[in-house]
Amino acid sequence: PGRFEGVLAIVCENLDNIDSAEAKQSLVWIIGEYADKIESPMELLQLFVDSFQDEPTGVQMQVLVATVKIFLKFPETSDVMLQYVLKLCAEDSDSPDLRDRAYLYW
Repeated sequence: PGRFEGVLAIVCENLDNIDSAEAKQSLVWIIGEYADKIESPMELLQLFVDSFQDEPTGVQMQVLVATVKIFLKFPETSDVMLQYVLKLCAEDSDSPDLRDRAYLYW
């Protein structure tokens, strides 16, 4: 544990170079999982929230989960983002899995 935390900054710096859905899902997972060790995790996640409706369902699901994780770590500063993502998932999504997960978190 803790051996690879130095790589987090490098991965987050190369956000613009990530194109595939699987790579985006992995990066969003890293942001949510290591939010307390990453500088400005909400700003990084906001990039995915801004393009949420253009992303594939798998990326959307990871954005939802990462947003909840960040809310649990930083509730005072992330509640607006969480409410926005939950609304997007529950009301604007065509995916029943994503919608159900959003209702579960709500």
